[in-house]
Amino acid sequence: MTVSAPVAEKPNGLSTVVNTIAAPNEAFETLSRVPTWGWACVIALILLLVGTFLQGPASRHAGVAMMQHAVTNSSIFANMSAEKKQEAVANAGKPNASSYVVVAIMLFVAVFFNTLFMLIGNAIGRGQADFKRLWCGSMNIAVPTLGLSAIALGLITTIRGADSFNSTSDLYAAVPGLGMLFHNGSPVLAAFFSAITVFSLWGWFLNATMLRVMAKTSAGVAYTMATIVLLLGAFVAAGFASFARGMGFA
Repeated sequence: MTVSAPVAEKPNGLSTVVNTIAAPNEAFETLSRVPTWGWACVIALILLLVGTFLQGPASRHAGVAMMQHAVTNSSIFANMSAEKKQEAVANAGKPNASSYVVVAIMLFVAVFFNTLFMLIGNAIGRGQADFKRLWCGSMNIAVPTLGLSAIALGLITTIRGADSFNSTSDLYAAVPGLGMLFHNGSPVLAAFFSAITVFSLWGWFLNATMLRVMAKTSAGVAYTMATIVLLLGAFVAAGFASFARGMGFA
């Protein structure tokens, strides 16, 4: 009697992306057996680039307003001629193709650091995952948390109109989340809470689910590491806001 060899499971990256949104437990169980991230990367990039394009008019309007504030109040521009100041303001309102490159790079940076912290959680919780599987999971998570968030903001800015946005703080606070409640307070505090949106909370849940399902860690470790990632993102946003304020752009 012959015993047939088990058939290797074929990866279906597109199905995994959909399941990450609709059935995350199933998605991460699949990724633990068949790690794949190609489709997730392509979809996340497309969503981010489309979202960035839609946000373009609002981003440029905000950039002009912030540059006008800076040339008037920042010591950086104190010795600059009036002509150069006008040129700086004009340049802030021009489309810049490099923004799309930056967005693409930031996708990989975000996925890398998310993977790194999930790997730390895996080690703390004595989990069963490795870098490859957590990278694949993080890239799939980027589709709803980064990609769909960019689309949502793009649609919001399109509906409200570019004139509604006079700073990056206005942009970030437009995404449904805690930033809407603290927008009129300190710019640094507003930036911190603007990073806690329905999409970042979605990512918090997905990160915790990934650790529980793929790494088999305890729920305590999973949700603790997911919370650390969420708060670190908020602190980074607050840090950028503090830097911009110190440079006279806000």
